[in-house]
Amino acid sequence: MTSIDPPTLDTAAELAATAAGSVPGVHALGSLMGRASDAVRERVGLASTAPGVKIDTDRGDAVTVTVSLVVDYPHKLREVSDNVRAAIKTALEPLGRGTIDVDVVVTGVFGPFDRDVVAEAEEKADAVAARASEVADDVKARGRDAAARASATVDDLKAKGEDAAARASVAADQAVAKTKDIAASASETVDAAVAKTKDVAAGAAAAVDETVKAAREKVAAADAQADVAAADRVTEGLAPERPAAPAAAGAAPVGAATAKAAGDPAAGSAADRGDVTDVVADALEDAAIDIAIAADEVRDTEETPAVDDVQSLIEDERPRS
Repeated sequence: MTSIDPPTLDTAAELAATAAGSVPGVHALGSLMGRASDAVRERVGLASTAPGVKIDTDRGDAVTVTVSLVVDYPHKLREVSDNVRAAIKTALEPLGRGTIDVDVVVTGVFGPFDRDVVAEAEEKADAVAARASEVADDVKARGRDAAARASATVDDLKAKGEDAAARASVAADQAVAKTKDIAASASETVDAAVAKTKDVAAGAAAAVDETVKAAREKVAAADAQADVAAADRVTEGLAPERPAAPAAAGAAPVGAATAKAAGDPAAGSAADRGDVTDVVADALEDAAIDIAIAADEVRDTEETPAVDDVQSLIEDERPRS
């Protein structure tokens, strides 16, 4: 014969407990304390076997069932025990496990004035379970409320964040637009300044060109006039040289002035060259002064240092009489 496997043991224990509990005079299975402990364990979902029933399969082809029970007063203990044995054997014989031995242990007698500790334990366990259920429900409710408040706070923060982001975006757009306006205004100002500078520079360049041109024309005219005057004076009154007539014996030599007065061309040539030299020098002085004046006009200042320097130089170089 093989031993009963654990699942079959649980089934056999439940069959034995059911059969013993149905016998008249059996108040409850197990001891008072064991029953109370089992009742509490059952309330919290820890009881896994029938209380007060133990099955032993260590003896070869025999199955031993030990049952603890409390008998109601005034039932006879032996009579109740025999009835319990017979009921358990009848319940377990269909399992086909060989010989079935049943041991009955009476743990107490319950009278009309005794306290039912099992019922009290069950009531206390039920009260504790109910309180635990209430606490759990309260915790769940508080958790749901906290979750709802947290969700509302998150939504509010999101809304504030979106609003702040929108305001920041608008401010950024305004700043960019203002910067673009400033840049455009600055660009227009720069363009206007550049255009004005170009106009001033062009006018100044034209004025300088005109002044230089006029100065050059004055210098060229002065030079040409001086050259013509000098040429006229050099060639004016000149004639081919003729040999001088021998002087009469005892006659005084004829001086240059006398010869010129007498109409001698050779005698007047030296004086004419002196006059031409003076004219050329005067013309050159005038040209130098005109050039200095032209330079001062190009310089465009109220002072005329070039004219002053040239006149001072002319006065220093002019021979003293």
